[in-house]
Amino acid sequence: ISSIVGDGKEFLTSPVKPCIWRAPTDNDRKVKSDWLKVGFDRMHTKCYECNVTEQTENEIVVSAKLSIGALARRPAVRMSVTYTFVRGEGVTVKTDAERCAEHAQFLPRFGFTFQMPADCERLRYFGRGPVESYRDKRHASYMGLFTTTVTEHFEHYVRPQENMAHTDTHWMEVANLAGHGLLATGAEDSSTFSFNCSHFTAEQLFQTAHDYELIPMADTVVYIDYMQSGIGSASCGVKLAEELRMKEHNFGYSFRLLPVRVNDVCPFEKASM
Repeated sequence: ISSIVGDGKEFLTSPVKPCIWRAPTDNDRKVKSDWLKVGFDRMHTKCYECNVTEQTENEIVVSAKLSIGALARRPAVRMSVTYTFVRGEGVTVKTDAERCAEHAQFLPRFGFTFQMPADCERLRYFGRGPVESYRDKRHASYMGLFTTTVTEHFEHYVRPQENMAHTDTHWMEVANLAGHGLLATGAEDSSTFSFNCSHFTAEQLFQTAHDYELIPMADTVVYIDYMQSGIGSASCGVKLAEELRMKEHNFGYSFRLLPVRVNDVCPFEKASM
């Protein structure tokens, strides 16, 4: 998806594309070398086919077969993605994915990422917050409704790394000061997701050595994840538990993106649809 327009305003400055890389944390310092060997940090998306499979007056369904992998290497993940566009209700992205057996390493994450215009600075979500929360790091957070700004939604670790994701999120919205923005909700068999929102890409955090060297992008960077692997690792204890590693061979999830005026829409109602 390269464009989402609501009331004449464009909400995408980059396409909605799958991703599996995260900026390694301090605890990822041992597994990071394994991730780099298989090219998780330099993945590209390839499209094998894309077809309109259904079309009515109010709905269009587009199905695509994609893979994500490093150049000159076998794909890390193959996936079938279905985009369902419904008049007045945005687009639902449903993914059925297979992690290729040739890659023994568990994935850092799996999800989709995109960028929004610079004026989309207001952030609100219903999930685990206000601090960061992951599969194995969430007891300091609690379920609630949280409002902040994209600029403030960032943890300035001395060494830049993955931070401020929120697991068990039911919905999140990013909007400009006029309240015009995008609402993301769970969909179908995926009522919740993990998300991250800041002015930095995972690649930018990985390539920057110190926090004071970070230069924020004007655009807002959004990640809508199926999940991330756990944060804890053998850097200061035992290896990451098997159940906290994203190593399923087959998995799937779905989410919905809807352009909204935040004062005119109840996100709780949209998330329950």
